[in-house]
Amino acid sequence: MSFLPAISVTALLAIQPLLLSLRRSAVAGVRDFSKACALCAVAVGVMAVATTLHMPLAALLGYVILTLAFFFVLRGFRRFLALRIPAWACPVLAASAGTTGFIITLGGDEGLAARVIVLTGLIAAPLLVAGLMVVDRSQERKPVIQAAIIGSALVGCAALAHVLGAASGRSPELWGAPADAIFEFAVAAMKALFLPFLFLAVILAVQNRMMAALRAAIARDGLTGALSRGALIEAGEQMIADCHARRRPLAFLLLDLDHFKQINDRHGHACGDMALAHFADVVSSFLGGRGVFGRIGGEEFGIVLPHHTEEQATALAEDICRIVRETPAGRGHRRIGLTVSIGIAAAAPGDTITDVMIRADLALYESKADGRDRCSVAKRREIDASTRALAAAAAQLREADAFRQEYARQIA
Repeated sequence: MSFLPAISVTALLAIQPLLLSLRRSAVAGVRDFSKACALCAVAVGVMAVATTLHMPLAALLGYVILTLAFFFVLRGFRRFLALRIPAWACPVLAASAGTTGFIITLGGDEGLAARVIVLTGLIAAPLLVAGLMVVDRSQERKPVIQAAIIGSALVGCAALAHVLGAASGRSPELWGAPADAIFEFAVAAMKALFLPFLFLAVILAVQNRMMAALRAAIARDGLTGALSRGALIEAGEQMIADCHARRRPLAFLLLDLDHFKQINDRHGHACGDMALAHFADVVSSFLGGRGVFGRIGGEEFGIVLPHHTEEQATALAEDICRIVRETPAGRGHRRIGLTVSIGIAAAAPGDTITDVMIRADLALYESKADGRDRCSVAKRREIDASTRALAAAAAQLREADAFRQEYARQIA
């Protein structure tokens, strides 16, 4: 038996445990790929033994198993890529690929058809691997990449079916002519590398999707769906750097839901959570993609507004105050009126997003001190150690003021 199929079988058996470990993930198609990998290992082994021992019936059984493996490969891609193709298309395409390879095998491996399909399969293999690596990173060209993946898989499967049936018993001996040498190299590469590379690329694509889902979960606040504090600051750093480079304005809004502690105490924490989620939904819907919205902590939220001047940010903040005031939370008789206080700060040349947030925090304290349900614009000032301390003190004063008002309400 040729050592090339043995290399492929060994690699597939080594890859199989990795696929099995991913079966519990939420990524669609992993179970199909796991079945396909196991069937491919069996089919390659059966066909290699059958060709070496000259057992045509066993070779035919290998073709059947390989075609079934192709079916699971295509069904896995259909689910992984969320393709809108009918379920019956997978067995039809798999049978077409296996039949094409089988028919070309009947004509021998010296003909033009054999050379074309094998060389095309060799070209399709790296396209298939590359497509799996970038399919989730290029949303604009995603349909094209998906079509390239399916097409490359079909061509590669047909070429592999021919190679395993026609050339398993012959050593990859390079002939004299350059065309023959290229063909022999393609045969050797298809036999040894196509399937292991295919399933290895699948594993990497699944892991990339799992990591992307994990990053997205970490970047979002579980209650409100807004960006987390870290994700908001990271997005703000990128945006302020871009605006500085292009000499475009940027503003930051710091929002604080008024009397939130009273909502929790009067209506319960479940209603408080509902009010936060409602507030975040109202603000996100109103923004409509004009800025990046995130939850900083508790009832404090932030909005990064690239390409917004101080005047534009102030107008937007006033509209947010109005729409929050006019959209109470809850249903039926359990309506909870909400208001929000907002601090506004525009980025100055050389500012970091932290500098802008500190000035917005000072402006927010002014809004709270002036009676809430309003917005205030930060004064232009240098951000030094004393300013940072003042911002921290302002945050503490807001908390103390909230406790004072709540205490006064309770003893009244």
